[in-house]
Amino acid sequence: MNFLTYINRLRVELKDFGEIQKDVWDGDGSTKNFPASRCPIKEGSYTVEVGGVVQTENTDYSLNRDTGLLTFTTAPVSGSDNVEMTYQVVKIRDEDYLEIINDGIDHFRWKFWNEAEDETAIKSVKDQNNYDLSSLTGILYLTHAWYKTSGATQWTAVQSTTNWKYLTRQKTLFIDPPFSSGGLSLKFRYLKELTKGTSVSDTMDIPSEWLLPFKFYAYARFYERLISEKIHETAAITTIPTYAPAQLVFSIAEGYYRKAEEVANKLAPKMPPLKIKQLHAGISL
Repeated sequence: MNFLTYINRLRVELKDFGEIQKDVWDGDGSTKNFPASRCPIKEGSYTVEVGGVVQTENTDYSLNRDTGLLTFTTAPVSGSDNVEMTYQVVKIRDEDYLEIINDGIDHFRWKFWNEAEDETAIKSVKDQNNYDLSSLTGILYLTHAWYKTSGATQWTAVQSTTNWKYLTRQKTLFIDPPFSSGGLSLKFRYLKELTKGTSVSDTMDIPSEWLLPFKFYAYARFYERLISEKIHETAAITTIPTYAPAQLVFSIAEGYYRKAEEVANKLAPKMPPLKIKQLHAGISL
């Protein structure tokens, strides 16, 4: 399943369907900017016409889908109702849903992860204590480390020879005492964060059995984004003192955040066993 398929599923559950809207303006031969009456505008849902001729995006015009500002490269000629845009307005655009899902992956990165191995990225360096492991894509935590001498067929655990410690934030492996020779092949097994999407067409890396907490997290973020809109509505309605949608939406968002954490705690896999600590000559890590 790709991200767009999941986003469309969220739209159905959250009733965030695209509402068709049509705006019409008069061209005057000088005005290039035309504000849409509603926004945000769903990706790929809009058609722009001038004098009945369909215009080409990024050639004839550009559209800020968040603010709804339509900007022409050349001002449309004078005419009555000769500039039109048909589009779908939504609560949250696809790119925003993608950002929310990616934020969920960050939020739950210590609860839901994959395991990975690498034996190609790094070689030992003689008398070097620290190794930058940031080249291991998505590394969260190092669980095992091995080395292999030239011509050897078996990997040897690093802790059988020396002490090591992995610093999570720095993504750095410290070894003491260091290897006495360089060029040794190094192999690592590590916890790898779920892959975030860079485009809605990317394939999701979240297993189906783990989707529920991510869904509740997306629900929470959806309602959280509605709070400012509801605050505006509250300010506009002054005849009903008890009408307070902003507080209600805030409570709904908080409830979904709690639900996401509860479900995540139930579904999260156990951390894999870490290496047995062994101390060798040198500074104990």
